Amino acid sequence: MDKLKKIIEFGFYLFLFLLPWQTRLIWHEAYLNGFVWEYGRFSLYGTEILLWLILLLYGFWLVKNRRLPNFKFDKFLVRLTKPAASIYWLLVLFLGLAGVLIIWSLDAQLAYIRWFGLLEAMALFSLVLVFDFKLEKIAVVWVSSAAFQSIFAIWQFFAQYVFANKWLGLAEHFSTLGGAIILQTDNERWLRAYGSLPHPNILAGFLVIGILFLLYLALIAQKRSQRIFVLVSLIPIMPALFFSFSRSAWLALIFSLAALTFWLLYRRYYLWRNTFFKILFLSLIIFSVLGSSLWQPLLTRISGEQDLEVASIYLRVAFTKQAWEIIKTNPWQGTGIGNYTLGVYHLVNNSWPGYYYQPVHNIYLLILSELGIFGAVIFGLVLILLIWNLIRTERVIDQPSWHLEKVIVFLCLISVLIISLFDHYFWTFYFGVIIFWLILGLNLKYLSAKHIGHE
Repeated sequence: MDKLKKIIEFGFYLFLFLLPWQTRLIWHEAYLNGFVWEYGRFSLYGTEILLWLILLLYGFWLVKNRRLPNFKFDKFLVRLTKPAASIYWLLVLFLGLAGVLIIWSLDAQLAYIRWFGLLEAMALFSLVLVFDFKLEKIAVVWVSSAAFQSIFAIWQFFAQYVFANKWLGLAEHFSTLGGAIILQTDNERWLRAYGSLPHPNILAGFLVIGILFLLYLALIAQKRSQRIFVLVSLIPIMPALFFSFSRSAWLALIFSLAALTFWLLYRRYYLWRNTFFKILFLSLIIFSVLGSSLWQPLLTRISGEQDLEVASIYLRVAFTKQAWEIIKTNPWQGTGIGNYTLGVYHLVNNSWPGYYYQPVHNIYLLILSELGIFGAVIFGLVLILLIWNLIRTERVIDQPSWHLEKVIVFLCLISVLIISLFDHYFWTFYFGVIIFWLILGLNLKYLSAKHIGHE
């Protein structure tokens, strides 16, 4: 069984590394008013197959180890403490409610497919709770993947081109092609960096978490090889984040860095502080050099006064108004999970081209729209209980590294929640859903009796 456990662990780390690659089989195409409707498509991702294999082995491992739920709960899910157990069962209730609401959804088949994706994420969440994955290994894999994505993203920005490749899950993008995510100045059009992901904002969210994990590795590094790895990874990741021009990711990173700085000073981790400030100073230099070289697109993105930026803000406001219309129409049962854009089609306007129908760029409003008041209340209660208990719980563990791990995964969660105020991909895209539940699982684990890397 030790061999099986090692296979599961290796598969999990491989899954994390490959997750940004969006290779998929679209097995059901969808159209609205004659145009492709992305949010109605049914897809099977390459990494999803790997996830199923990992979960299958995980289920076999649970049976062999007699750790199924029909046994005592204190032998399941790494012996969760009371607040962690309460949050876990609230999440189970949330998943169950989303499943029940399929009955009243606008399109039951679409709702079922999206609910099944949520079920996959919940299964991964359980795996994270049960298995003793070390945060250091998770961080190394995540940072390695982020560095690889960053090198690709930097090339894209300087080439101002993304080539199409179905085997890598890449769509073609260049600054003059319709549908490409660009930044328009007075006399130039700049293609923002995608990496292998479908939108620059999604790449940026992945990199923000990667930077937080990179800082964790820098603060615990004791060998020269570890410090070199941190430095070599930082050099491409910071420019790639800049080239994404994602304001929400920048905001999340600034807040997280400020919070981490305050915590390190408060805890008086003087030996770590020097390492942290070296990384912080180098990051500031990279952003300053890039900002001074590309001051026009940077100023355009920050000020939001250019026509495309104004139009983007206007659309976000319009999407928010659409969400409130749906909420007022279906306050209790919502549209059904994954049915938001279909709800806009039926309840707001049915004459737009399919590509115009987008989810509201706020997952809290989106969940309220799709799962109704009860679903939103349960989701909100989970977040409040988790954040409250993580802040107030200071376990008596004489291991400074454990406290650092807890703060890092907490700041990853806060970064995700900040970005979720301005974007929807942590709820609507397979990649985002997996990331959200993975980070949620890591945080819940720090309320349990066991924790990452410490038996």
